[in-house]
Parts: sequence; structure tokens; C-alpha cells
Amino acid sequence: MLASPTLAQAGKKLTLYMGPPEATCTAVAEGFEKKTGVKPTFLRLSAGEAVNRIRAERNSPQASVLYGIGLPSMLTLKAEGLLQPYRPPAAAEIPARYKDPEGYWTGTDVDFIGIASNKQFLAEKGLKAPQSWEDLTRPEFAGQICVGSPATSGTGYTFLTGILQLMGEAKGWDYLKRLNVNVAQYTRSGIGPTQLVGRGEVGVGLLFAHDILGSIHKGFPMEMSLPQEGTGYDLICVVMLKGAPEAEPAKQFIDWAVTPESVELLAASEYFDTPTHPKAKLHDLVKPYQNVKLVNYDFDWAGNPATRQAILGKFQSEILAGRK
Repeated sequence: MLASPTLAQAGKKLTLYMGPPEATCTAVAEGFEKKTGVKPTFLRLSAGEAVNRIRAERNSPQASVLYGIGLPSMLTLKAEGLLQPYRPPAAAEIPARYKDPEGYWTGTDVDFIGIASNKQFLAEKGLKAPQSWEDLTRPEFAGQICVGSPATSGTGYTFLTGILQLMGEAKGWDYLKRLNVNVAQYTRSGIGPTQLVGRGEVGVGLLFAHDILGSIHKGFPMEMSLPQEGTGYDLICVVMLKGAPEAEPAKQFIDWAVTPESVELLAASEYFDTPTHPKAKLHDLVKPYQNVKLVNYDFDWAGNPATRQAILGKFQSEILAGRK
């Protein structure tokens, strides 16, 4: 556990690059300052923005920690020599699948692909929420499904690569073609289907769980179901940047960021991911999904530039090209 704030600590500063919504970034930064006395400042960036900024600052790093960005981006930074290893003590209690054996990254929370259904749509059609990937290909859902485009959306790419890993390449592409018949729209952003499902413009959306649960929390008439076969996911991580100008406060932040106290701030700030730390308390909205069946997701394969180019090329030629 970290010591209480001291006068010596109060003079320390820390610059963070952070990925979650603004309210969550603020909650985490304020929680860290309250715990340690270190004054953090943060810049909120998307995954792509963060990677490009860190690359540009390679010779003169401006931040010491990257927090709340998915594992594929962390693997890119690791491969390019832009991270330095650091193992926080509390990571010893986190399952091995959620941390780098070399200590370059530690997962704080998991976000998986779920199925969002509009309750009014289900009631009017006399349907139950889909319980499997195969359910989504049924004729009752024709023109009623929305998902982010894998070419422009991390959500869509996680969905696509999750299906291919779950089913295998041949069966996976066959499934995607059959599903495509029922897809009304591939949105540019991964969060795009949230509003469409919430307003009843489509019946079903494929989204990261925290987007679905956040919408339910705000009162949208939707419910979440999970495919019984298993689903793709992203691992949200915290890392120390190579050449961190504030190395000691950076280690303090990473120490704290993986503790139950810290990860419980996510749901408290209405960001409903599943903590990786087994002792973290779960929000009531998250509890029903704590035993979600996850695909044995190969991040190295999915994040490989050659894999990405090949998959997206095939998606364009075999799925999108035939759409009107």
C-alpha cells in the first residue's frame, strides 16, 4: 500500500496520457493525488493519437505514463521500443493473462463485445434478446443489426478478429457473410450503434460492454446479452513510457492504478468495465457479466500490421463490396 501524502510528496508532479472519458480520467487523477499528494496533469487522447504523439516525442518524452488504452496499442509501443518495464506490487494478484510476462504492461480492466437490444423492438416482435452469434443471422433480425466498421472502429475490429479466432478463418468468413445480410449499417465509430439502438432505429447493436451498460445506466430502453460461444475483448492497460521524465511518481501511479481502490473508480465515474484485480468490488451493472466467456484472444496476431491489412482487405472485397 502507498503511504499517506506528505509534504515531500506534495511537491511532486506527474504528466499522464489517458484514454477513458474525461470524467473517468478526472476521477482517477484526483484519486491518485488524494492518495499520494503527487499533483497529476493529464491529456486525454484516443489510442491512435496517443501512439502517434509518443512516437513524435521519442527523443524528448513529455509524459511518463499512458493509462486506459487497449492492449493492441501498448503492443505497438512495446515493439517500437517506446515503453520500459515496471511491475507494480499489486499486479502479483492479477491473473497472468492480464499482464505482460516481461513487465511492460499491466491490464487494469477488461472490455468485451456484447449484444445490445432495444427492449421495445423485442417486445413488438415477440423476440428474446440474441443469446448466440448464430441468433443474429436469423431472419427476424434482417435489417436490424448495427456494428462499427472494422476499418475505422476499434470495436468493429475487435468483433471481426474475435469471430475469426473463435470460429476459424473459413467458418468465420462464412458467418460474417451470413450476418452481413442482416446488417443495416456499419458505422464509422464503435459507439455509433448506441444511439441507433437506444432510439429504436435498429433493434440490435454490437458494442463494447461499457458503452451498453453506460447507456442502460442513463435510462436507454436496452438490455445486454452475451453470445454463449464466447466473445472478443480488449484489455485496457497502464504502462510506463521509455525515458519517463518523472520516473518515481510514474511508478507510484502505476502501483496505485492496478489496486482495487483505483479500478473501483471506473464504475463510480460511470465507466463500466470489468476489473482485472480479483479483489475489486463490482458495480451492480457489471456483476451479472463477471463470468463472461471470452475468446482465447491472440492480441499479437490481431495487432500484426500484415494481419490487419489482409483482414480489412478481405472484409472490404467480400463483405462491403456487395452492399448497396
